[in-house]
Amino acid sequence: MSAKSIFSLVQGQPTQDGNRVPLTRLVPGLGQHGAEAFRAMDPFLLMDHFGPMVLNPGTDAGFPPHPHKGFQTLTYLIQGAFKHRDSTGGSGLLRPGGAQLMNAGAGIVHEEMPVPEQLETGGPIEGVQLWINLPKAHKGSAPGYTDLQPESMPWAPLPGGRIRVLAGTWAGVTGPAQTPARMAYAHLELEAGARFEQALPEGWTVAVVPLRGSVRIEGRDVAADTVALLGEGERLVLAASSSASLMLLAGKPLGEPIAHYGPFVMNTREEIEQAVLDYQQGRMGHLD
Repeated sequence: MSAKSIFSLVQGQPTQDGNRVPLTRLVPGLGQHGAEAFRAMDPFLLMDHFGPMVLNPGTDAGFPPHPHKGFQTLTYLIQGAFKHRDSTGGSGLLRPGGAQLMNAGAGIVHEEMPVPEQLETGGPIEGVQLWINLPKAHKGSAPGYTDLQPESMPWAPLPGGRIRVLAGTWAGVTGPAQTPARMAYAHLELEAGARFEQALPEGWTVAVVPLRGSVRIEGRDVAADTVALLGEGERLVLAASSSASLMLLAGKPLGEPIAHYGPFVMNTREEIEQAVLDYQQGRMGHLD
């Protein structure tokens, strides 16, 4: 099987979100690169690498209440601890190595804030949030969330590294996250010089996103906080140019129309207008 080549390289854009949380927007939405960004990364909509940062004692940095509708978020924590609350009454603790899969579906309001002890004492925070589009048939589904604790997706050893699989199957390991969109998602760490190979379904969107260090794919270097969107070929083949930490994404495109406005992703402009109205009139619930 032939190795996949790089179709495009996109440098992540530094920005802030929530309460002054520094992040790098790795998979941008309509706001930065137009509809082509969504079509190129289908079924993935957005990917943010937040941190790494060290909270100062007494800070209120985090992600206070905000709405979503029409997609799912998969938030993976590398360092720190976050407390989740949402308008369905759900709550949970996100620990290092754990994740949270939230189905916005028909509409939800949620917040993710560092745990009270960390707000008081400060400490490191780092993680990755991925937005996954929902097929039209699931955009009206009941909102809710699932905790994916570190114990449910432990590191698996590899030659020259290790892998933690959140969804789908990588290196023979299957992750716990279940989504209507068919996808595979993992955190890979490699020592300098180590190689990784994986066969992938034909026609799937495939991207490699280093968070630290760099990797080499088909003779091209991919640096930290850069998205390497891969093109033709049946097999992902990469080697670590230096000690590297990276996210692996693969998903079957939905191929559906996309309408987008801020935290809402639907299929038509009329559905977006209804989403805004639903939020304004409190039909997505509230957080006290």
